[in-house]
Amino acid sequence: MKANRTVRDFEVALMHLLEKSSFEKITVDQICEEALLHRSSFYRYFHDKYDLLEQTLGAWVARVIDQTATENDLIEALVTRIEESRVIFSNLANGGMRSSYSAELVGMIAEILLDRRETTSQNTIVVALKVSPNPEMLAYVLSGAIMGAFYWWQENNYHVPKEEVVAFIKRSVHALIQ
Repeated sequence: MKANRTVRDFEVALMHLLEKSSFEKITVDQICEEALLHRSSFYRYFHDKYDLLEQTLGAWVARVIDQTATENDLIEALVTRIEESRVIFSNLANGGMRSSYSAELVGMIAEILLDRRETTSQNTIVVALKVSPNPEMLAYVLSGAIMGAFYWWQENNYHVPKEEVVAFIKRSVHALIQ
């Protein structure tokens, strides 16, 4: 979906609310109040708050992918952005890998990666998804590996240096796409 001002306002509202509360506790009414928009406007663009989250994450990941040329750049950019937004990602990942929502988040990221196959990006991950005999499985495996590393980093209170996390994810992704 092409983002218009209303969609961006809802995305920004969700991100602001995620700075204060876990995703599970956020309601559509709170999102609408934060965006200063009516509930009917919300449902004109989104099915529910999960749809908004998926589109918000999709736009976020798409921007990161579009700004990077290689999977190494992509991984460094993702880890840097997650480090900068620790509170938001902590509130998204509330409950860790044991949360039933974590599987949904892995699925969302896999779908975002699969959608990127339609672009002209030469990013190695995107290219690997384009040529894979089973791109859906590869997208889920990559998403699970990346999210697993982020959950682990969060569980360790980000005490492991960012460079170490980046190096580990790079090795893991490289091994998976070969």
